[in-house]
Amino acid sequence: SLPNELLIFIYFFIATMDQSTNNVFLLLEKSCIFSFMMMMNQISSRFGRKVPNELRCRNLTNPSVAIVGSGPSGFYVAKYLKKARPDAKIDIIERWPVPYGLVRFGVAPDHPEVKSVINDFASVAEEVRFIGNVCVGNDEKEGHVSVETLRKHYDAVVLANGASGERKLNIPGEELKGVLSARKFVGWYNAEPLVEEPPLHFFDDGLEAVVIGHGNVALDCARILATPPAILSTTDISRSTLEILGRTAKVSVVGRRGPAQAAFTIKELRELMQIKDASFSVIADELDLADNEASRAEIHSKRALQRKCKLIQDAAKNVVSEKKNTLIELRFLLSPVAFEPRSDDPSRLGAIVFQRCELLGDPGAQKAHATGELIKIPASLAFTAVGYLTQALHTSSSFVPRLENDHGKIDSGLYCAGWSKRGPSGIIGTNITDARETVATMLQDFDALSSSEKCGIHSLQNATSWTDWLNLDAHERSLGEPFGAPRIKLNDVRKMLDIIRASS
Repeated sequence: SLPNELLIFIYFFIATMDQSTNNVFLLLEKSCIFSFMMMMNQISSRFGRKVPNELRCRNLTNPSVAIVGSGPSGFYVAKYLKKARPDAKIDIIERWPVPYGLVRFGVAPDHPEVKSVINDFASVAEEVRFIGNVCVGNDEKEGHVSVETLRKHYDAVVLANGASGERKLNIPGEELKGVLSARKFVGWYNAEPLVEEPPLHFFDDGLEAVVIGHGNVALDCARILATPPAILSTTDISRSTLEILGRTAKVSVVGRRGPAQAAFTIKELRELMQIKDASFSVIADELDLADNEASRAEIHSKRALQRKCKLIQDAAKNVVSEKKNTLIELRFLLSPVAFEPRSDDPSRLGAIVFQRCELLGDPGAQKAHATGELIKIPASLAFTAVGYLTQALHTSSSFVPRLENDHGKIDSGLYCAGWSKRGPSGIIGTNITDARETVATMLQDFDALSSSEKCGIHSLQNATSWTDWLNLDAHERSLGEPFGAPRIKLNDVRKMLDIIRASS
């Protein structure tokens, strides 16, 4: 039989061969190099020493890298950069004294399995330097550092600051009390610092809430509103949120297109349908309106979409139980046009006016068009879950859909990753391939540098360390023990710093 190394060579050569004969010799050269690398790895492993797969980027030694943001994208960039370049000196700079970004402040409290990814990030943190409690932007006031300053001190700066801004609907009445962004609601129940608590008196008994949007965040909001407090009490949810749960009589989750175009996953849908003491309903007529030839083609092309749409169609046959405390209604083909005030209090939300839509266009490119029919849904609370915006820290700090980049590169020595790079889409795992691409671009650029005197910033005023976070982590876990919860998250930065000082 042929040696494994030769088989790899043959496979790689054939799979990558260009039909143009002019490229054969170039491909042959690349294939030989690849085969040689594989053979050297196998030979060297027998002697306890492995030849690194990444043979390039040897010109610049000990590159200094600052990663802005300690969420999934930031940690994955650190992980794969460190794997390719063990000599890299990496600093992860975080706004808060606590790490993990989206995992801590975005993942729903009843999804602990998703949060287990922090175990991987914690191992990465042992190989880099964590700098907490430092804001990155355009100024140099206390506790802040500008992107420009970072670029002067590091060979590469990676903006992995996520998407902290929120899209607006820009329709009449959006300023009414009771109209909230899903971004703020998620930040509130996840104990994010500086997120204002919504007025608790809005959460009256018999509350009717409307969530506008058909993404996973929208379903998260609806699920939290409808879940009994006793179930969530053993999670790391904000304790103040527990005080208002269990009062919701009805939650409507409304989107402007049909089931085939809804962005939420089947997992999120199942969880919403299986909430204890809640009924789940879908209006069959709206499913019929969305059932056109283009939508059927979309559904037929994806097996996962077939399962999701069947689940929705089956739900339309459900008989709503009046014995349940909460009704969850999934609505389609409705686009909001105005928030209307209450008749007895013109400052507060009373209802939302929607226009009926129809789907027009080719499969995969259908758009919602207004039909002229108006539908009013009573609501005392509305949550807009229509997308996020990222902050352009390197310019005027304005909010944009995403940062302009080429495979993660913004400018010389400046890169991005995660939501700031591609926009607010995907799951946590999506950041893996995203980070790998940015790292590959960085490595190519490092190869062009012969030397550098940049060695990072040695210290920043009021910065916290990874050891400080471990002390905070232990404190939060101890707070959660009496409730059977994994932790009680602190959301007051001053209190965090007091605990850090007391522990040092």
